[in-house]
Amino acid sequence: MPASRRIAKYKAKINGDVHKNRYDATKAISVASEDIYQPNAEILELAIKTDIDGVNAILLPYYIIFGKQVKKALENHAAITAQQEIDTFHDLWERRGLIHATLVIVEATVKAL
Repeated sequence: MPASRRIAKYKAKINGDVHKNRYDATKAISVASEDIYQPNAEILELAIKTDIDGVNAILLPYYIIFGKQVKKALENHAAITAQQEIDTFHDLWERRGLIHATLVIVEATVKAL
């Protein structure tokens, strides 16, 4: 491909109108998706924070991330596969320094929701 053609293709791709059109086309879908996700995320985070009260504040976001991973596994997989994935996440976060007992509490909290 000649350099001038490559440059022309690149300029066409970075044209602001192209990005704006893509954004405008998907904005309504993104907003609707966020409107559904946000209240559920708040409920999940509040439940986790309540159940593991007293955990070091620096580690709290990581327990919340683990909780979101558990929720996603439960939503996307059948029971056995979901539990295998949850166990994998559990091991991963434990190796990263989170406490086993607290991870178990987070997992139980998410499953109860």
